[in-house]
Amino acid sequence: MKQLSKHLYHAVMIFGMVVIFKQNTEAQSVKITNIEFTDNQVHVTYDLEDSIVGRYYSIRLYSSEDNFLNPLEQGAGEIGMEIKPGLSKKITWDAKKELGSSFNGKVALELRGRVFVPFINMEGFEDIQTMKRKRDYNIIWTGGRPQNILNFNLYKGEQKVQTFANIANVGHYKMQLPAHTKPGKDYRFVIADIKNKDEVVRTAEFRVKRKVPLVLKILPAAILSGAIIYFAGQSPSSSAPTEFSIPDPILPN
Repeated sequence: MKQLSKHLYHAVMIFGMVVIFKQNTEAQSVKITNIEFTDNQVHVTYDLEDSIVGRYYSIRLYSSEDNFLNPLEQGAGEIGMEIKPGLSKKITWDAKKELGSSFNGKVALELRGRVFVPFINMEGFEDIQTMKRKRDYNIIWTGGRPQNILNFNLYKGEQKVQTFANIANVGHYKMQLPAHTKPGKDYRFVIADIKNKDEVVRTAEFRVKRKVPLVLKILPAAILSGAIIYFAGQSPSSSAPTEFSIPDPILPN
């Protein structure tokens, strides 16, 4: 996204400081439309516009505290990677937590966006709709740099449940989900470079299943239990096999 020269400014008092927001005024890219302050948090509403369908953006907030060098870490909502264009998108910034409760002064915040380009490309992962526990999967990808060190973070919904850490960027990795991974849907991997927060890739969602279906584990036990019940029901005095007679066959005339 190109650097824009024209800006409007909004100010809001936060526990003794004035926060100034830069707002892009040109038609393309990102534009702040509203700012509210409640419970020591700043709520920013913005529009992200793009005429090209299907393109995603990386959206970050920056502060004058470090001369706009590093993105702020206490932002939540529609901020970060893979943000879809749209209107009335919302960010909540915890200014008190970010700057400390003793901060008293002026700080300017700038909202920046750029087209999101995955730093690595997963090869064939979209074909994996189910992963079974304790089974080996060869995960393949391309791209990135030799110095990238990757974390494969397993998420279920928005909750991280497992990390496969410090994986060299060699284009492949043999992975096995542990036995304690709960079966279910809405799983995905969030793959990130351990030193660069802007280098993140999310896979398609998949389902986790048991290596052996639960019914096949229960059935042998049920059969054994039934056999025990049957034999336990026999008379203990019947030590000899039960005798019975077979009727003579009926021969044709």
